[in-house]
Amino acid sequence: MKYIFLFNFLFVVFLFKAQHWCPVQHDTLIKSKNEIIFSGCANYSSTSLNNSLTKKLFYGGEITEAIKDKSFKLHGDLNRFGTDISAEIEYRNFSVNLLKHKNWGFVVKAGYYSFLAAQYSKDLFGVTFYGNDMYQGQLASFSGTKISSYSFEKLGFGWLDKKSKSSVCLNVFNLTNTLSAKINTGGIYQSNEGDTLIVPFDGEASFINSKSFSNGLGLGLDFDIRIPMTYKSDEANYIQFLGRNLGLVSLTQAQTIYRADSVYTFTGFTFDQLLNNGDILSSPANILDSVGITKSEKKSILFLPGFLQVSKLINENSKNRLQEFYGIRMYLSSIYTPMLFIGANYRLGKNLNIGLNGSYGGFTSYRLGMYSSLKLRNWNLALASENLISKNGESLILRVQCGF
Repeated sequence: MKYIFLFNFLFVVFLFKAQHWCPVQHDTLIKSKNEIIFSGCANYSSTSLNNSLTKKLFYGGEITEAIKDKSFKLHGDLNRFGTDISAEIEYRNFSVNLLKHKNWGFVVKAGYYSFLAAQYSKDLFGVTFYGNDMYQGQLASFSGTKISSYSFEKLGFGWLDKKSKSSVCLNVFNLTNTLSAKINTGGIYQSNEGDTLIVPFDGEASFINSKSFSNGLGLGLDFDIRIPMTYKSDEANYIQFLGRNLGLVSLTQAQTIYRADSVYTFTGFTFDQLLNNGDILSSPANILDSVGITKSEKKSILFLPGFLQVSKLINENSKNRLQEFYGIRMYLSSIYTPMLFIGANYRLGKNLNIGLNGSYGGFTSYRLGMYSSLKLRNWNLALASENLISKNGESLILRVQCGF
């Protein structure tokens, strides 16, 4: 029974944690010897959680019945929620000749990344925020619920093509923390009298029970390959094949794993009593043993939630004020659905661009985004949001680029 409550607890805790884009303006005419790029984002989105609820969870405040009802009405059988928080700095050197090749430079990068993906049932939301009263005499199903969370850092070094600005980088990863949980089939049934609970359950949860900064080490790749695509005789456009954090880590600390596969029956306890009885919850180890939930520890190798994107870039040297961009992106997560996006970039003046885009997929459905970029001598500043009108998420993206 304790295991069921663990999932309810995790569902709420994860909401307190909070791919992004600022379309790349590709410019082959600028010949800087060095370039520094900083990019960062804070982004969350959902199919079913209204901002009126998530803002209370993130920033505090009273969650009223009206707020809960607004989100509950949006829920289907299975629902998605995800967050992406990252900060990365990259240095590009165009002056050296890597391996004595005149067209090759090098790139150095470092970054921090936090990624969360959750899929959960409507009944899990209902039990978490309303309790079990509305499910008396019926099964509240949690089947299909799964959650994965990662936080990690990287340091990378790689090859840079001076002409196309393509790059391939070998990264060393440090895993700070990870957690995963899934309910293959499961739920909770409370009798109409409220004195009997039946819990069919098949699932597991794993996490690292360590406060160390480093709990795993690994290797992986980033790549940014830009290929010219000419469909007008007087100018070229580029297609970008982008990969980020494609790698794996080997845990240096063992994961704690809880596993259950059975049907549990509790007689003489109501749902609220099991939650609120201090004697019961004060000895979770005894409860786990008594209901047959197994506990183990294991070191393993984990794949990171890498990112892939194929898109058309904006040509900074184009004579056209209006340019289109489009593409597809995905995270290597079974919860994230491939996202399609399309947009338009308009050059207001020599140094100012604005753009609009629409997208479908990811952790939500339709979204509308907007960005602007400004050149100030050797600086390029870009600010974007992917959630201008969506009521199921928030997004802020920043990129600062400097050539010298």
